[in-house]
Amino acid sequence: MQTISYLLSIGLIFVLLGCGTTIATRETPKSTLSMKATAHYSSMNLPKMSMDEFEQIKNGMTYKQVTEIVGSTGEIVAETGNPGDKFYTVTYQYKGEGRMWTNANAQLMFQGGRLTTKTQSGIYKFPK
Repeated sequence: MQTISYLLSIGLIFVLLGCGTTIATRETPKSTLSMKATAHYSSMNLPKMSMDEFEQIKNGMTYKQVTEIVGSTGEIVAETGNPGDKFYTVTYQYKGEGRMWTNANAQLMFQGGRLTTKTQSGIYKFPK
Protein backbone atom coordinates (compact mmCIF):
# COMPACT_ATOMS: atom_id res chain seq x y z
CA MET A 1 0.00 0.00 0.00
CA GLN A 2 2.85 2.36 0.82
CA THR A 3 4.48 1.58 -2.54
CA ILE A 4 1.29 2.48 -4.42
CA SER A 5 1.02 5.81 -2.57
CA TYR A 6 4.67 6.53 -3.34
CA LEU A 7 4.23 5.78 -7.05
CA LEU A 8 1.05 7.87 -7.25
CA SER A 9 2.87 10.77 -5.59
CA ILE A 10 5.72 10.57 -8.08
CA GLY A 11 3.24 10.34 -10.96
CA LEU A 12 1.39 13.41 -9.69
CA ILE A 13 4.63 15.37 -9.48
CA PHE A 14 5.46 14.54 -13.12
CA VAL A 15 1.95 15.51 -14.22
CA LEU A 16 2.21 18.84 -12.42
CA LEU A 17 5.65 19.50 -13.89
CA GLY A 18 4.24 18.85 -17.34
CA CYS A 19 1.47 21.42 -16.84
CA GLY A 20 3.76 24.43 -17.22
CA THR A 21 2.73 27.45 -19.23
CA THR A 22 3.83 27.59 -22.84
CA ILE A 23 4.67 31.04 -24.11
CA ALA A 24 4.15 31.69 -27.80
CA THR A 25 6.58 34.10 -29.36
CA ARG A 26 6.77 35.77 -32.72
CA GLU A 27 9.38 37.93 -34.30
CA THR A 28 8.50 41.59 -33.90
CA PRO A 29 9.08 43.88 -36.89
CA LYS A 30 11.91 46.36 -36.38
CA SER A 31 9.55 49.33 -36.76
CA THR A 32 7.46 48.06 -33.85
CA LEU A 33 10.54 47.67 -31.66
CA SER A 34 11.61 51.25 -32.16
CA MET A 35 8.06 52.49 -31.56
CA LYS A 36 7.85 50.54 -28.29
CA ALA A 37 11.21 51.82 -27.10
CA THR A 38 10.29 55.41 -27.95
CA ALA A 39 6.90 55.22 -26.23
CA HIS A 40 8.33 53.61 -23.10
CA TYR A 41 11.33 55.93 -22.83
CA SER A 42 9.46 59.13 -23.52
CA SER A 43 6.66 58.46 -20.99
CA MET A 44 8.97 58.23 -17.97
CA ASN A 45 9.11 61.87 -16.87
CA LEU A 46 6.51 63.61 -18.98
CA PRO A 47 3.43 65.38 -17.64
CA LYS A 48 0.56 63.34 -16.23
CA MET A 49 -2.85 63.28 -17.90
CA SER A 50 -5.41 65.54 -16.24
CA MET A 51 -9.16 64.90 -16.15
CA ASP A 52 -9.66 67.92 -18.45
CA GLU A 53 -7.32 66.34 -21.01
CA PHE A 54 -9.01 62.94 -20.64
CA GLU A 55 -12.41 64.56 -21.32
CA GLN A 56 -11.07 66.30 -24.48
CA ILE A 57 -10.00 62.95 -25.98
CA LYS A 58 -12.73 61.48 -28.20
CA ASN A 59 -13.16 58.19 -30.05
CA GLY A 60 -11.99 58.45 -33.65
CA MET A 61 -8.98 60.64 -32.83
CA THR A 62 -5.54 59.66 -34.07
CA TYR A 63 -2.64 58.90 -31.75
CA LYS A 64 -0.98 62.13 -32.90
CA GLN A 65 -4.06 64.19 -31.94
CA VAL A 66 -4.10 62.57 -28.50
CA THR A 67 -0.40 63.22 -27.86
CA GLU A 68 -0.93 66.87 -28.80
CA ILE A 69 -3.64 67.17 -26.14
CA VAL A 70 -1.78 65.27 -23.40
CA GLY A 71 1.78 66.34 -24.20
CA SER A 72 2.96 62.76 -23.61
CA THR A 73 3.32 59.62 -25.70
CA GLY A 74 2.27 57.12 -23.02
CA GLU A 75 3.62 53.60 -22.69
CA ILE A 76 2.58 50.66 -24.88
CA VAL A 77 1.01 48.01 -22.64
CA ALA A 78 -0.60 45.78 -25.30
CA GLU A 79 -0.20 45.28 -29.02
CA THR A 80 -1.96 42.94 -31.44
CA GLY A 81 -1.31 42.43 -35.13
CA ASN A 82 1.19 44.12 -37.38
CA PRO A 83 1.60 47.87 -38.05
CA GLY A 84 -0.31 48.87 -41.17
CA ASP A 85 -2.89 46.07 -40.85
CA LYS A 86 -6.56 47.05 -40.69
CA PHE A 87 -7.01 45.50 -37.23
CA TYR A 88 -3.61 46.44 -35.79
CA THR A 89 -4.44 47.36 -32.18
CA VAL A 90 -2.25 49.20 -29.66
CA THR A 91 -3.10 50.13 -26.09
CA TYR A 92 -1.21 52.96 -24.40
CA GLN A 93 -1.17 53.70 -20.69
CA TYR A 94 -0.69 57.20 -19.35
CA LYS A 95 0.02 58.21 -15.79
CA GLY A 96 -2.73 60.43 -14.47
CA GLU A 97 -3.14 63.27 -12.01
CA GLY A 98 -4.70 61.82 -8.90
CA ARG A 99 -4.72 61.85 -5.16
CA MET A 100 -1.54 60.85 -3.38
CA TRP A 101 -2.81 57.37 -2.43
CA THR A 102 -4.12 56.43 -5.88
CA ASN A 103 -2.34 54.96 -8.86
CA ALA A 104 -4.12 57.24 -11.32
CA ASN A 105 -3.86 56.20 -14.95
CA ALA A 106 -5.65 56.16 -18.29
CA GLN A 107 -5.60 53.51 -21.00
CA LEU A 108 -6.31 54.35 -24.62
CA MET A 109 -6.84 51.67 -27.29
CA PHE A 110 -6.23 52.47 -30.95
CA GLN A 111 -7.31 50.17 -33.78
CA GLY A 112 -6.45 50.94 -37.37
CA GLY A 113 -4.87 54.21 -36.26
CA ARG A 114 -8.00 55.56 -34.51
CA LEU A 115 -9.02 55.69 -30.84
CA THR A 116 -11.70 53.08 -30.13
CA THR A 117 -11.73 52.86 -26.32
CA LYS A 118 -10.63 55.04 -23.42
CA THR A 119 -10.71 54.24 -19.71
CA GLN A 120 -9.33 55.91 -16.62
CA SER A 121 -8.90 55.03 -13.00
CA GLY A 122 -8.24 57.44 -10.17
CA ILE A 123 -7.74 60.57 -12.28
CA TYR A 124 -9.04 63.36 -10.10
CA LYS A 125 -10.41 66.70 -11.28
CA PHE A 126 -8.65 69.15 -8.98
CA PRO A 127 -10.51 72.41 -8.28
CA LYS A 128 -9.07 75.49 -9.93
